[in-house]
Amino acid sequence: MVYSVEQNTFIVMSYYRNGTFVDGAWLYSVAACKQEYLANYPDLEIQETSLEAHIRDVINRFVRTGNVNKGKSSGRPAVSEEVVDDLRERLEQNPQTSLTRLSQQSGVPVTTCHKVVKKRLHMHPYKITTVQQLLPIDPPRRVEYCNWFQNTFHDDGLLDLTFFSDEAWFHLSGYINSQNFRIWSAENPHVFVETPLHPLKIGVWLAVSRRRIYVPIFFQDTMTGERYRQQILEPFIQQLDDEELQLGYFQQDGATAHTARATLEYLQQHYDDRVISLGVQHAFPPRSPDLTPLDFSIFGYLKDKVFQRQMNNLAELQHEIERWVQSIDGRMLQNIFENKKKRVNMCLELNGEHFQHLL
Repeated sequence: MVYSVEQNTFIVMSYYRNGTFVDGAWLYSVAACKQEYLANYPDLEIQETSLEAHIRDVINRFVRTGNVNKGKSSGRPAVSEEVVDDLRERLEQNPQTSLTRLSQQSGVPVTTCHKVVKKRLHMHPYKITTVQQLLPIDPPRRVEYCNWFQNTFHDDGLLDLTFFSDEAWFHLSGYINSQNFRIWSAENPHVFVETPLHPLKIGVWLAVSRRRIYVPIFFQDTMTGERYRQQILEPFIQQLDDEELQLGYFQQDGATAHTARATLEYLQQHYDDRVISLGVQHAFPPRSPDLTPLDFSIFGYLKDKVFQRQMNNLAELQHEIERWVQSIDGRMLQNIFENKKKRVNMCLELNGEHFQHLL
């Protein structure tokens, strides 16, 4: 039988109302309470033994909690401030400690550690950012480039005419990060991914300005200076308009094929002193993919999109790359170059040191 709040309240009141004071102490009777209850609720069919047990439960609950009905369980006792302080100190000493390890060290259950760290200490897990290693000579070069960039490209119109270039390899097998990739199942499905001994891949060269992205040029052989000039630079320059050739700059990284004497001379024939590269007046700092739009944005975007599905041959892979390059519109390019300006500013603020972890 389910007792109402009213009935349980009556039981408590009757129990204490029928108490007697004997020899300096109060004595209470379950039997007297039961008889008064039965008289007040004569229409209810109740087994007297069951009612007696219920009266004892209600009185015990009232004494223990002050409630006549069962309330929501209070659950585990609150975590003490001493435990919270101990967990805080352990994490401050070693911020990379896992919750499992923290639980083992402190003797606090993992679930409690998780609640304390999140709700009491207001801490959150953050991923480590992997960046290109910088040598001691690199920060001053980065500062010099960023200062020059700010002084030269204060007008978006010039960024509309300037191309930033780079190349990347796209593997037909795509990319699987086995440390992050999981398949949830009641049993191990024993899924595996085959990778060829000599993976098929295709090289992609791109050049991008604030207003347009040049159609990708594909290659499969190791890039030499001669191939770079004949297969990439010549068709690229032929597609530029007069304003881009006469006013814009051209940027490239310090790959050997890019900085060969014949290559730099070829570029200077068309761009004069408006070449941004190692070995020329306007040097692009080495080991600085964080300052190149193609490295910090576009190639990552393309690989995320291209490898959403599995492709069977290099022709399909090339088609997917071309398709997603076409999806990069003017608004996206403008946002990318606003990001480029932000990165230049942050690089200067940190004197040429790493800044990606602050983005």
